Amino acid sequence: MSTTYRSTLLELLRTRQRAAQPVFTADISYWISGRQEAGTADPAWASEPGYLKLHRDLKVMPYYFYADFWAGTPVYDATVRVEVEQKGHASAQSWHTPAGDLRMEQEYLPASCSTACTRYPVQTAADLRVFRYLIEHRRLELAPAVHHYAARTAAWAEFDGLPSLALPRSPLPAFCYEWAGVEQAVYLLMDHEDELREIFALMEAQEQPVVAGLATLKPPLVHFPDNLSSETLTGLYDNWLRPTHQRRLAALHAAGVAAAVHLDGTVAGLLPKLAAAGFDAVEALTPQPVGDVTVADMRRLANRNDLILWGGLPGAMFAPPFTWPDMQRHLEQLLTAWDGIPFIIGVADQVPPDGDISFCRRIADMLT
Repeated sequence: MSTTYRSTLLELLRTRQRAAQPVFTADISYWISGRQEAGTADPAWASEPGYLKLHRDLKVMPYYFYADFWAGTPVYDATVRVEVEQKGHASAQSWHTPAGDLRMEQEYLPASCSTACTRYPVQTAADLRVFRYLIEHRRLELAPAVHHYAARTAAWAEFDGLPSLALPRSPLPAFCYEWAGVEQAVYLLMDHEDELREIFALMEAQEQPVVAGLATLKPPLVHFPDNLSSETLTGLYDNWLRPTHQRRLAALHAAGVAAAVHLDGTVAGLLPKLAAAGFDAVEALTPQPVGDVTVADMRRLANRNDLILWGGLPGAMFAPPFTWPDMQRHLEQLLTAWDGIPFIIGVADQVPPDGDISFCRRIADMLT
């Protein structure tokens, strides 16, 4: 395995110049979930040291680790009671408040090793009033991921990696993906614009201790885990999300902290907007034959020679009907299309449970 991934990434963040040897990242957590469901996972992979060793064996730079990922932890005051239920593959979480109750229901799907939200907590105007109470009676504290970051960074350096660290989701994507679902969120945004702007302002204000803590910590890179897709949020970006992104970026950049945003859906609408907003990197870029644009289109859409394009290898190409020759040709085309600009080769978004994990080593060998 290359011993230069970590140092190359740090240099890439500093100079925004194409590296002689590309960095290769892969989120393998979903693939591990598939092995665990099948009963074939190495128990060591569940521990951080075992997880890091697996990356070294696969010749991949360790970066994604969700057990210690979020920089902020929500804490509710004594007027809010949170209840969690589990029955088989079904789970539920309820928030009980003096203003009323909210309830979220989820279902784990063994066939796909994934969890679906079957009932979002905010569905009506009445729910929105409860949601506002909930936000008014919570705060965000610095999470253990921040307090342990220095020690973990030193430990990960032994495996040529850098642990990821994430802000809370920005208010709009948090509302869409965590609280209301995209469809109902759009209806509520149209019908209750003023109230939601006030709620989002409260949410952003609560983030300030987390942003300030990261500015003090000064990690090389912070992630915006907004899980964006152009097919859902392009039309809402300028009015609802861009100002939040730019305020966060201004605070982080003033402290010398670089930022990447997670765009793991369709690309065409949002990539130009994220580039113009000032992000240092856009991560999880998924091109054709799975996404909506080619790798060459991504370079054109970014229209910034200092923006780090991060991704390019569709996770679906690790699984049938795709074969290794398909992946090899795609990687060759990717390297040609992104030549001369800063980029990180990454699996977009994850290696699937039925993926051929041996592709990781073969990709790494092609990059050396």
